Amino acid sequence: HYLTMEFIRGESLKDMIGMMGQLSPGQALSVVKQVCEGLAEAHKLGVVHRDLKPSNIMIDREGNARIMDFGIARSLKAKGITRTGTMIGTPEYMSPEQVEGLETDQRSDLYSLGVILYEMVAGRIPFDGETPFSIALKHKSEKPQDPRKINSQIPENISNMIMRCLEKDREKRYQTAGELLSEINKIQEDIPTEERVIPKKRPTISRKITVTFNLKKILIPGVVVAALAVIA
Repeated sequence: HYLTMEFIRGESLKDMIGMMGQLSPGQALSVVKQVCEGLAEAHKLGVVHRDLKPSNIMIDREGNARIMDFGIARSLKAKGITRTGTMIGTPEYMSPEQVEGLETDQRSDLYSLGVILYEMVAGRIPFDGETPFSIALKHKSEKPQDPRKINSQIPENISNMIMRCLEKDREKRYQTAGELLSEINKIQEDIPTEERVIPKKRPTISRKITVTFNLKKILIPGVVVAALAVIA
């Protein structure tokens, strides 16, 4: 068996954040909107990603966001794929229910997406720590700092949306990707189109380099050394 997949040229969102430090609110919303649209389709098919993070989101050369690595995804209809009590995911982007090893659903992905949006506009993740376990525990027990206290340029409605995504109780979060998408569309109405443009990665230009060797200069010293070795 084999899979045929599209070859995409671009860079990960992780690399983009690393290069830019922060994305503007308009740019960040454009990325999140596209990811949210992708999640909406996956959730309709009953699939939860469970490991959404910047390194699993690629931005192609046209500025389109692509969700990658559904390696630990699970079906909403399937039971018993993951043993209860087992943590699955990446601690920095893990939902509280994942930390506790509970059953996950589409709201777990929306929590992770909230962490990603937080990182894009604030320039850092909401929780950090010395070990992966300590970070995971903070997702379960600590309230994240309002991102506006880190970056005052973040609009209040975007900050409120992020904080709702990061609710510990999943019943208080957006319940579906479609619901979150509606909120994003509403907020985008107040953001000028030119401020929503995602930076495009310029294609790498390769140059052909020709190196010419003078064989006489290379081989003659070698012959002399060999001759001296024989004489010795």
